[in-house]
Amino acid sequence: MTETTVWARQTRFLHLGLAMTISFQLLISLVMAAPEDGEKRSVIESLSFEVHEWVGMAALLIVLAHWFWSVNAQDNSGIRHLFPWGKIGRASVMEDLRQLKNRKLPEGGGKGGLPGFVHGLGFLAATGMAVTGGVLFFILPEDGSKNALAEVFHNIHGFIANFVWAYWGGHLATAILHKKMGHDTVKNMFNFR
Repeated sequence: MTETTVWARQTRFLHLGLAMTISFQLLISLVMAAPEDGEKRSVIESLSFEVHEWVGMAALLIVLAHWFWSVNAQDNSGIRHLFPWGKIGRASVMEDLRQLKNRKLPEGGGKGGLPGFVHGLGFLAATGMAVTGGVLFFILPEDGSKNALAEVFHNIHGFIANFVWAYWGGHLATAILHKKMGHDTVKNMFNFR
């Protein structure tokens, strides 16, 4: 397999921003504790939650910038790459699935197909997390008491987190697999020259 994709610099920086903020958010969520009505939290749990809120707002800004870029991108990193739902995109996804059946990884990079479709699903999950977290940032009272609306957004945020964790683990595993097979997928994405 040869990967000839040269990603736009904007795509690379947005991907790096998403990778850093989402990874940080997931990992810090393991030690943080949100304020609950009348419950005591340790300093680490409390501080971790505050940091989670602010890094989450940065993640929301990156997600919004990524949507803007994807809609307006002139390279192969746009909406058609992330959501290959047209006739050509669907055919490419099916061809990639046939390759997987024959134990061959689909070509990474900007050709779309299955890799683009999977990235699109991950981007939708990241968008859901960032948007629900952004809403919570503004409507969740500092004392942790939740009204009905905050409770709904909190539950949705937690539900989507399961998909983001699964995507994050799968994305890392796939990147490692590509590297072990000698593919330059990670190098091509994070080469900023």
